[in-house]
Amino acid sequence: MADLILIIMVIAAIVLSFAIGTNDETFAPVVGVKRLSVKTAVILGAVVAVVGSFVLAPNVSDTLNNDVSTLQISAEPLLIFALFASMAVCLILASVFGLPISSTEAMIGSIIGLTLISYEKMIWSWGGMGHIFFTWIFSPILGFVSSLFLMKLTHKILSKRIKGFRNLETSNAISGSFLLIMVVVAGFSRAGNDISNAIAPIYPLFQESGSSIFYQRLPMLIGGAGLGLGLIVIGWRVLKNLGNNVVELTPESAFIVQTTSAIITLVATILGIPVSGTMILVASFIGAGYGSKKPVNLKSVRVITLFIFLTPIFSGVCAIGFYYILRGVFA
Repeated sequence: MADLILIIMVIAAIVLSFAIGTNDETFAPVVGVKRLSVKTAVILGAVVAVVGSFVLAPNVSDTLNNDVSTLQISAEPLLIFALFASMAVCLILASVFGLPISSTEAMIGSIIGLTLISYEKMIWSWGGMGHIFFTWIFSPILGFVSSLFLMKLTHKILSKRIKGFRNLETSNAISGSFLLIMVVVAGFSRAGNDISNAIAPIYPLFQESGSSIFYQRLPMLIGGAGLGLGLIVIGWRVLKNLGNNVVELTPESAFIVQTTSAIITLVATILGIPVSGTMILVASFIGAGYGSKKPVNLKSVRVITLFIFLTPIFSGVCAIGFYYILRGVFA
């Protein structure tokens, strides 16, 4: 019976990983400047996701399991299924409409909802939710300010040194090459942070004493593969929407966007802090737009911002609903 439950939970984690992949907008800048086609971007993103998940995901998984709530989600299968179902519904629905939302917010919102109905306690101190809330607020501000500053600095340097169409083409080519490097770094770090949201509940079940490192990291491989598949099947909708509708990108501004979001997400992932890659990337888009004096589509920004605020609320309500439904079915 225990093995059957484990198999079901692994399948649920794969489904959630797929849902996270459907809403992975990491490669949006490189699609926006047409450096890669959508098809090539999602395939490359899938490969990078597997590697990034395997290497970096354990850091954030430990945080989500130990520091957020006194609720032991992995101890009760119904809690895991309710959490997974809530997140999957939120992410897939948003992806169908091409809306980038935060899987980390969906995860935390679901945990809060399940914690409340289980009469457990959230850990609101700095060692728990405190630093997560801080990074949710600080990281997009940092993304906006950093990309704005770097874009203005880059524009100032290029305006002095680039004379003529040929030099402009050379600059675009160089920026495009560096963009490809940074998009791989961004995808690597983003996968390590995001896939933790799918595997955190099952991660402790594979950490048996004396087991091989491959067995212990098997959830990361499973999650990475699911994320990559979701990116290929549905994720292209989000890439096209964010890459083309928020602000008009040039190779230089796309490089700034990708570099800013990659560095912030990578540092957070190494430190084991679950951040919203969506918030960071969108803020970097806006900062680069203002820095390059390109028009920013404020309508798209307002819609994305609205869903960023609604995601934890909606996911929390969904998690509670799914839990009572499942308990009624299996009680």
